[in-house]
Order: sequence, then C-alpha cells, then structure tokens
Amino acid sequence: MYLLINTSVRDSIALSLFDVENRIDKKFEVGNRELLQSIDSFLTSENKTKDDVAGIMVVVGEGSFTSTRLAVTVANTFGYVRHIPLLSVSLEQTADVQSLIALLLDQPVGQYLSATYSGVPNIGNQSS
Repeated sequence: MYLLINTSVRDSIALSLFDVENRIDKKFEVGNRELLQSIDSFLTSENKTKDDVAGIMVVVGEGSFTSTRLAVTVANTFGYVRHIPLLSVSLEQTADVQSLIALLLDQPVGQYLSATYSGVPNIGNQSS
C-alpha cells in the first residue's frame, strides 16, 4: 500500500491508502500538529502498520507553510527510516494518484522531498 498526505486545507488532514486496485480516503478535521497521530489512527483503522507503507506521496504547492513543512518532514522521515520512495504531487494529481504509482516507484530511495509553498510570505507585522 501507498500513502498520500494532503495538508492543503487549513485544520484538515486528508490521507489516502491505495494500491493499483483500491483506494481508501479519510479526512481528519484537526490541526497540522496532529499529523502523526492521524496517520497512526488511519493505519490502525485499516488494520495496517507503518511496515505496510511501501511509498509516500505528499501534496506540495498548496496550503500553509507550516502544514507543508510538517507533511514533507514526516514523509522524509518515513522514507529515511523505511527506505521507501517518496514523490511530491500537486493537488490536481490527487484525483488519480493510482496512475502515479509507477512514477513513485521510479524515484530513487534516499531522494527526499522539499516543500513548495503557495502563499506570499507573511512574517509578522510589517508596520514602520
């Protein structure tokens, strides 16, 4: 099974477990700090463990700075520890992630993701 992490919507984590034939989607209405707990809960509810995850895709280019960084960091950590391939995808590509499995599997293990952000930086109050 493969895991898709989508944190593009504020206070929402969308996860998908999929293979070539099946896809299971679950949305958690929680903040980005709950990403690891949401993944664990999702895997457990499907009678899966982290060892069943053979690759991870992450939505980048959408969502907040912090949510994107957290999702990429979690995926990179899984990739490093489990020696599995990673792939960054756009929000539009999530409609048919199963068609991207071959591309995911072509990614070299040990190649990590970097976050792409959608918004203009907003660092504090910029008053004079």
